[in-house]
Amino acid sequence: MNKEKFLYTVSEESILKSWDNDTFEDHEFSQSYYQFREKLIQKAGEGKGEQENNKQMPVHELKPEKKWYRHPVGVAAAIAAAIILSAGACALSGLFRIKSQEHTGENGAYTYEFEAAGVKDGVAVQPVRLVPNYIPEGYEYLQEHFKNSDEMKKYKNMSGRGKLSIALMNTYTSESFNYISSVEHVEMNGVKTDILTQNADIGDSYIIIMFYEELGQVVTVFGRDGISLKETKKVAENLVLEPTGEETYQAFSEKRITYEEKPVIVKEGRQVQIGEPMTYEDSIDGENLSFTVTDIELRDNISGLEQKYFVNYEGILSLLDANGNFAVYEQKESVWENNALVEKSLGERHLGFAYITAEIKNLSEGEAKDNFVWGRLIYEDPETGEEEKEFLSGVSSECVYYDGSDYADVANGKHIFASDFETGETRTVHLGVIFMKERQDEAYLKFFDWTNVTDDCYVKLIP
Repeated sequence: MNKEKFLYTVSEESILKSWDNDTFEDHEFSQSYYQFREKLIQKAGEGKGEQENNKQMPVHELKPEKKWYRHPVGVAAAIAAAIILSAGACALSGLFRIKSQEHTGENGAYTYEFEAAGVKDGVAVQPVRLVPNYIPEGYEYLQEHFKNSDEMKKYKNMSGRGKLSIALMNTYTSESFNYISSVEHVEMNGVKTDILTQNADIGDSYIIIMFYEELGQVVTVFGRDGISLKETKKVAENLVLEPTGEETYQAFSEKRITYEEKPVIVKEGRQVQIGEPMTYEDSIDGENLSFTVTDIELRDNISGLEQKYFVNYEGILSLLDANGNFAVYEQKESVWENNALVEKSLGERHLGFAYITAEIKNLSEGEAKDNFVWGRLIYEDPETGEEEKEFLSGVSSECVYYDGSDYADVANGKHIFASDFETGETRTVHLGVIFMKERQDEAYLKFFDWTNVTDDCYVKLIP
């Protein structure tokens, strides 16, 4: 973080001189800064006569993740905000503190518990925006909307590996990060900072967490998939928090709720036979399609199938032997041991390719554009009846092939499982999934779990 670029919007030269870093660019305070500061001081004065009324002020939801107030939340919060920006400001006591931080859980989880200063239901803080003054060369915004976001920035290295995200994180009273192998406590530009090393299956990643206690803000800088710690640090060191001038909101006010995933019982879904239609009707678009699996062919290879209709074609080729058949595959699982993520062998597996023939009818009154055609492979636990997935390294348990696509030429196959159907059209298509022969008698093709307008449908791989 560049201290002057941050503090010229929230303080004065008297505070700047108290810091020992003199490598600042010269800056003249802007008129918008002075106007913003004066408005806060004025609000603090006005709030003095309305303190009791403000205590009862109803919360107004302007954003789903934060509670915003229509008016200042009382003289204390307004004065606190004004002090940050006023002349001759003294050091503030923090608006929050780290109540605890420790390794928890069995996946190397490292958990922070936050506590708002002096209150139980959060603390009023001034909104700020993230202003990164350094991003490594070659990195561009992952999506256009991150460019204009105040609270979240995401980037991707367009010329190689490396992903970077910067985010504000002060909604919840706790935050947890998995697979953390080490934690280093440092100061960065005078701000209390933790550097977490995350030992994940794609290599080490780095999470830099900066605790702006006086502002009530927590910032994370997350570098992964090949970006170095040195570069990640440089991003954090040159980051500026700039006040937006918006009204205060409650920070550290919501408890994070952990939901346990309910087991899915295969027999509770609709059991569909080969040749039996499954109907999907979209009440919003008025589109009505009928899906019928007419044949399932179990193969040892993917010969004769066009590459453009595959997702992750290179990953599938890596599973084939010199003759083009699926090779014996060593299945592995990642487990957290001795403060690191390690792979353990589950033994050899034999793979096959299920080539699924389906008939799709457009029952809509008109055309049905850009319709999702997709499925996945699941296994039924023979003891509990629960749905299970088997994961292969680099290959999904979902459909990896669809030759009925009207969008196969879209970059990276991101839209391959979509088709346009003319009025009254019936089309024969083929889908493909990779399965484990050791569990083929427990395997099902599952359709429509991506929507809530129809029941989950299961077609047994081997009837």
